[in-house]
Amino acid sequence: MHTRQGGAAHVPIMFFILLLIMFLGAMFFAYVKLTENGDLIKQRNDAVAEAKAMREKSLLIEHYIADIGRVIGKPGKYTGRTESQSIYGDAKIDFEGLMSPDDIKATMTTALGSVGLSVASGLENVLGSMTTKIRQMEQGLKDSESERDKALAEKSEIDRKFQAATAEMQKTARDWNQNLETTRSEFDAAKAQKDTNYQTLTQNMRDKQDELAKEKETAAANEKAMRAELAKKDMHNSALVAKMQMINAPDVADGKVIVARTGVASAFIDLGRKDNLQMGTIFRIKNPNSKEVKGYATVSKVEEERAEITLSGLADPVGDYVREGDLLFNDLYTPRASRTIFLMGRFSAPYEKDPLTALLKRLGNKVVSKMGPGVDTVILGDDPVNEVGDGFAAVKESPEYKEALGLGVEFAPLKKVRDLIKL
Repeated sequence: MHTRQGGAAHVPIMFFILLLIMFLGAMFFAYVKLTENGDLIKQRNDAVAEAKAMREKSLLIEHYIADIGRVIGKPGKYTGRTESQSIYGDAKIDFEGLMSPDDIKATMTTALGSVGLSVASGLENVLGSMTTKIRQMEQGLKDSESERDKALAEKSEIDRKFQAATAEMQKTARDWNQNLETTRSEFDAAKAQKDTNYQTLTQNMRDKQDELAKEKETAAANEKAMRAELAKKDMHNSALVAKMQMINAPDVADGKVIVARTGVASAFIDLGRKDNLQMGTIFRIKNPNSKEVKGYATVSKVEEERAEITLSGLADPVGDYVREGDLLFNDLYTPRASRTIFLMGRFSAPYEKDPLTALLKRLGNKVVSKMGPGVDTVILGDDPVNEVGDGFAAVKESPEYKEALGLGVEFAPLKKVRDLIKL
């Protein structure tokens, strides 16, 4: 009886303990779930905030791309980097103002190449290079205008001298005409007097006839000499006029370079068939601001308004390459004109007379074999061998040289123009 009472009391206590354990387990499970729910809510809030930040950043990027696109104005598309295509998936960019970096780079490179500049990276470097190029071109234009003003001033001075020379020659011609008319009048008067005396002086007729014949011969000889001298003066005056109109002064350029690129061995000049330019003509090239020869140009192709040249003998191919605006000089060539040239003195190989004559004719000149009026340029060679053959005679002591001095022709020593002659 006592044993059953003790067992009956034990059963409720165990049941209570079991219920307590289950309650504590439920409380612990609820705490764990509550903690997990709090973490999930925090993660959700963080994800929402991050998504909002990503949307705001995406909107800012979209506006930035659109604004940059409107500024540059080079529409296109961007598909990403080639080496990273595998990680993009199906992602695409459809923003307004989207540009292709490759197209922009190609446009910058093309713009630099079109003005003869090297490739540069970065918008600031590209714009800086082109700005520098524009400033150089503006400076070249100013230099060209300065040279033009100088050439116009020199032309005015030449025109003034030409007018003075023309007036002087006209005065000389009038004086000769007056002398000729006076002589003719005197001759006519003498002849009339002789005819009158013939009627009254029959006794001295034969003597007077002889005297009259001598007077006629003398008058005819004088008249012939004066006519020859007058004709020579007229020819010389015509030659001087033609020369003044034709020949550029040595310090006046015959033309200029209009297209040139650094490192390219050819360029274009503003002379062509309209200027009587011939293939093979050689020019000295000079900077408009320097008298030094920076190189040589040989005409390789002639068009109507321009010609192509081949560059050679550049003094400084790195720091001072041929560029637009450089001036061209040739002592044996004048645009739109033909010179009459006489070769005076001795010419030895490789500049012998026959090949030199052929070259000068190819350049549009006329080469004559005799010194006289009409010659406007004399190329001086070396002193010729004397008549004995044991030495040399000074070319400047020859009658031809003195006649050329008297006619006022232009002298071009061979040693000064050898660099313009290519045999």
